[in-house]
Amino acid sequence: MEALLADLQASGLADTMRNSVFLYPLANVLHVLGALCFFAAVAAMDVRVLGHGPVAGTRAFISRLRPAALAGLAVQLVTGVMLLAPEATHIGHNPAFRIKLVAILLGLLNVALLEILLRRSEIVSGAGRASAAASLAFWLATAAAGRLIAYF
Repeated sequence: MEALLADLQASGLADTMRNSVFLYPLANVLHVLGALCFFAAVAAMDVRVLGHGPVAGTRAFISRLRPAALAGLAVQLVTGVMLLAPEATHIGHNPAFRIKLVAILLGLLNVALLEILLRRSEIVSGAGRASAAASLAFWLATAAAGRLIAYF
């Protein structure tokens, strides 16, 4: 991982981010907006799976919100790399950044579990509800750890 971070920090992207007056703040704002879009969609889906709303139509509800969640996640991934690039080796050692990466990994693994449950029509089962609650926890932990990066 060290080599990857060093390569990112030595990249043209990192140089551009360091030397632009507007690009880093713009990426920061877009990262937050991506997080808002992503979490709003994910939270709505998770709350529905947790039993707030009619059970009928839950799959369709999730299908309608999934594109918004994916768009928010895509914005976060692109802008996250942009924000990481200028100080990648320093940030890579930050404990909050490492926690954020673990929370993202757990959140994505949980998405895979929810997809399996959705395909088996078990999304509103006990396992589905537990996965939805875990989803909320993982994505909130991701946001909190991301914010804490500045303080470590």
